[in-house]
Amino acid sequence: MDETILKMAMAALLHDIGKFSEGGMELTPGFIDNNQQLYQPTSRDGYSTHRHALYTAAFIENFADKLPSVFNQPKWGEGDIFINIAACHHKPESPMQQCITQADWLSSGLDRDSFHDNNPIPFTQYRSTRMVSVLEALSPDDKKQKKYESSTSYETHYRLETLSAADIFPEQKRKISKENAKDEYQQLFDRFIGDLGNLPHRAGSPALWAEHFDSLFSVYCSQIPAARVGNVVPDVSLYDHCRTTASLAVPLYVYHKETNSLNEGDINNNEIEKFLLVSGDFYGIQDFIFAAGGEQQRLRAKLLRGRSFAVSLFSELAADAICTRLGLPFTAVFLNAAGKFHLIAANIPNAREQIRAEAEKINNWLFDISYGQASLGVSITAASPSQFSKGGFAELWDNHLRNMERQKYNRLGFAQYGVISNFLSQFNNDLEKKICPFCGKRPAVIEAKEDYWIDKKGAACAVCRDHIMLGANLVKGRKIAIFSGKVHAAKDSCLLKPFFDRYQVKFYEDIAPIDDGPLIKFWQLGVNLDGSLPTKGTLRLINGYVPTYCERDRGNQALERIIAAEDNGADLGSMIARGNMPKTFNSLAAMAVTDRRGTEALGVLKADVDNLGLLMSCGMSQKRFTLSRMATLSRRLDQFFTLYLPYLLGSNPEFQDVYTVFAGGDDLFLIGPWNRMANLAATLRSEWGRYVSGNDQEGHLTFSAGISLHKTHVPVDKMAQTAEEALEQAKDNDRNSITMFGETVKWPDFTALHGKKETMAAWINDEYISNVMLYRFNNFIAMAGKEKQITAGKQSVDLRDMECLKWPALFRYTLERNIKKKGKEREKAMQEVAVMKNWLEEYGSALKIALWSQLYEQR
Repeated sequence: MDETILKMAMAALLHDIGKFSEGGMELTPGFIDNNQQLYQPTSRDGYSTHRHALYTAAFIENFADKLPSVFNQPKWGEGDIFINIAACHHKPESPMQQCITQADWLSSGLDRDSFHDNNPIPFTQYRSTRMVSVLEALSPDDKKQKKYESSTSYETHYRLETLSAADIFPEQKRKISKENAKDEYQQLFDRFIGDLGNLPHRAGSPALWAEHFDSLFSVYCSQIPAARVGNVVPDVSLYDHCRTTASLAVPLYVYHKETNSLNEGDINNNEIEKFLLVSGDFYGIQDFIFAAGGEQQRLRAKLLRGRSFAVSLFSELAADAICTRLGLPFTAVFLNAAGKFHLIAANIPNAREQIRAEAEKINNWLFDISYGQASLGVSITAASPSQFSKGGFAELWDNHLRNMERQKYNRLGFAQYGVISNFLSQFNNDLEKKICPFCGKRPAVIEAKEDYWIDKKGAACAVCRDHIMLGANLVKGRKIAIFSGKVHAAKDSCLLKPFFDRYQVKFYEDIAPIDDGPLIKFWQLGVNLDGSLPTKGTLRLINGYVPTYCERDRGNQALERIIAAEDNGADLGSMIARGNMPKTFNSLAAMAVTDRRGTEALGVLKADVDNLGLLMSCGMSQKRFTLSRMATLSRRLDQFFTLYLPYLLGSNPEFQDVYTVFAGGDDLFLIGPWNRMANLAATLRSEWGRYVSGNDQEGHLTFSAGISLHKTHVPVDKMAQTAEEALEQAKDNDRNSITMFGETVKWPDFTALHGKKETMAAWINDEYISNVMLYRFNNFIAMAGKEKQITAGKQSVDLRDMECLKWPALFRYTLERNIKKKGKEREKAMQEVAVMKNWLEEYGSALKIALWSQLYEQR
């Protein structure tokens, strides 16, 4: 990484850290006197304004021992010293400083004139201002958009806290006194400084340390508002504003540097197309993850887990590859989630060619491992600074999204990828099985013969072996290092086929040493058990949650039987003792059995946010649609699935056997014991309403789900297809719905039906009815459902169809014949079970959701 480029990136990222440090630092009179005129502009009344700029400088100077030493060395990189580039953004006196200033404005969607016309804003209450939820205001309704242009309209806000599974949920607005506000900032800042000193790689690699700092900054400043005083809506986080400022500042500097126009006049010219919006979209993700064809069923949970993780790595590393090719830092990427990444590059000669060349290199590798199943589409849109301001960003982003849609129809060129070259020659005749038994399409390789990760049995292709290795290590290790070349490590601990023939991966239990190889990334994966986030490396929430054998499993006879059959006579106790042993799909299905009752089966839950594309493009007014606000919105959506969901699964005993296949962006795919999925879906829907501050009640920000049931021998691709069909059925019901057992209902009805299922269970336990009677309810559900179809005019009526209208009389007759109690108890039982008639009239065939859940549980 070029030193000057890194210096510009970190100066932009730190430019507003004074808004945070101001709450936890005290400046000496000498520092103020010596630096106020350098960093603070003066108002028309003669007062020094923008005091946070002075605190930015103070932070860099006072905590120099916790930052890389080069930050305070005058000869680091070209041009101005680092502290002045970062802190002079409100009083720029050089082209480098002017680039930060311009990026600061563009991130917020401001233009120069409106920025300079602002009167000084009193800040006596700035510490008491809390960040409000951008999700609360998201709506295509113009009246609601107008309402939420005032901060007083918001009913919730976030606590001034670090990101965690608990604190990403907003709370009801409350008044915060100056004293409490000051204490909250002080405590948060003190914790930040403590963690700042513990970041690794400070001395050995400033570029690597910078990525660690970015993660720490996100953990501590994602719930601090970027704008805290005056007539503003504080719904953009300080972190997102600083990160998007850095995304703009570096390409702006590179553009003017490369075009010999690094001067104030040219920097302030907003009509030239200086930027390139670059987006990568991975196609065929689900086909790649759920690919079937191999004869081998063992290790498929690890394989599935590894494929899902590999897809996340594809997106991260493809963005890094393009940035590296262009000489850009990690800050160029302003969004990366759910198989899509977005970055900003400089619109300089050859930039487009360089981007396309790197994309072609990546696609060549992807074609080599997937034969066209997975590919990367890269879209490029030129943009001027003016398109980021004056309400122009919404139109720019819509144009860019249309470019991305067009790119989908040009995934792979037939001339280049129409034929798989030398396919047959890749097979090794010395191997007993020449085709990989896991994927059934790639040739097995000698390097994977009797490999440790495939239990030293047979051979596999390099790709499947690598995915199994990744899937196994995700449970055991939560730290991962990425190297851009050869690693000094045993073969068993690395990839046989590095990503894009360039990136090598290795898991660590502690900090990755730099001398193991050309280390470029060091990530901490996942959420801590208490819902907090790790802070000793770069954070990546891309590993999901994996159920493991634990103490609460002891005594489960079905589980004992499964383990003995799968693992050559092993027992549950030894699996627990080994620690972090992931459960197989057979084991997860066995967890649905309680006291030898219940159906051994898997449940698949697939869900996503409704109408998100519409909400992202029309959910806020054009003047409020800015780069930083879009970043905050996208990150907030993603955090529900990548931060809260893994914590919920790991902390709630009811859901600890549910496995994350993928979750992020705006959707999820989970597999677990079938009888946990309905309650999990209802819990997620309820928590979603709390997460979006009740914005689901008006139907604006909702999600739909589909649940399917399967025996464990069913191929995963078939499970995925059935779950997808269930989700689509829910979407067809005007969204905000869920489908289970082929029946679709709205969420309130789904919750009510779960209660009906509990009532049916009570009837059985109290011996009001027999299991036989419970099965007979199926007939009445079918008849009542058909009656609803007829009365709703949804089908033509034949005389034979009128038979269904007799169900009320048949139900009463059957009830009289089958109630088991006598005397007064019979009267009570009759009265209670007769409510079934009301349920049939209300829900029709949808009552199957309650009935079948109970039937499967008591088998």
